[in-house]
Amino acid sequence: MILASHKGTKARKKLGVFVSLCENKHTILEGSLEVNMRDLRVDVGGIALQIREYEREGDTIIFLHFGGGNLMMWQRVVPYFQDHYRLLLVDLRDHGKSDKPQNSGHIDEMARDVAGVMGQLKIERAHIIGSSLGAEVGLSMAANFPEKVTSLVCEGALCSEYGPYGVWDGSEAEFKEYVARTLAEVHNGSDQVFTSVNALVEARKQVFEKHGWWNKYVEAFLEYDAFEVSKGRFTRSWQNLAKEKYLEHYFECRFEDYYERVKCPVLMLPGEADMQDERAKIAMKGLSQLVSRAKIVPVPGWVHPYGWLLDPEEISKVILGFLAEVHC
Repeated sequence: MILASHKGTKARKKLGVFVSLCENKHTILEGSLEVNMRDLRVDVGGIALQIREYEREGDTIIFLHFGGGNLMMWQRVVPYFQDHYRLLLVDLRDHGKSDKPQNSGHIDEMARDVAGVMGQLKIERAHIIGSSLGAEVGLSMAANFPEKVTSLVCEGALCSEYGPYGVWDGSEAEFKEYVARTLAEVHNGSDQVFTSVNALVEARKQVFEKHGWWNKYVEAFLEYDAFEVSKGRFTRSWQNLAKEKYLEHYFECRFEDYYERVKCPVLMLPGEADMQDERAKIAMKGLSQLVSRAKIVPVPGWVHPYGWLLDPEEISKVILGFLAEVHC
């Protein structure tokens, strides 16, 4: 229940960069515990990122969503962590309510965005929890900003597409043909447009219901994700051009180049599909050995990446145990 709300705008200048914090603040009662939540827009390098913060004393955890996701994917996860940690949920560039420049899909660029948010909010260090694309961005942060990352949890970025730590089972020429074909399909595709948010949600609802994944959390996630491209025309927030820019870099990415520079403890969380793929298992084990302190914990029955919206209890408990070990 929302007991009180306050809306306002704060602005400050730091290191020559104008940063605006457009703030929507709420105080919520969770049982006998008071939880402060605020929604912010933080402008970093000319890109405004949408942030949801759960304020509390103690270490900070930053949650980074999967490609095509948004900060609402963590609704069912927050209650497991909010009593003990300051939580920061981020809409990555081209996603959710953040700006959509659609000009750079590189994980290093997104990592710089998140590092910039940490600087503006005066967060020196944080634990990073990432799903799929979010895990890739978290990995880039741990490699490129080691002083900012206390620990890294990867539900994704567990193997490269190609190379000694890759899952491609074919020749280099065949891989290049596959990449070219995939990029061409994305390039020639188009964003499906709907006349209302409800129409967009209903269309996607059919897909989720087919798999038995529909619930109120998924519905809220989809509603939040709707982006009005022009008056009365709605599409998904991660548009085709942004996806194409990301994939151009993704296929060339070799995660081993990142893992070998990681200094913090790493938790790798494969699902059942990962553990049934022998090449993926070998690649994952190899990547884990590039880090001085890494552990692999399979999650039985896990649905990548929507498990966070379906039943995150087991995976959240595993992460909490890992964080407790990091503190020891």
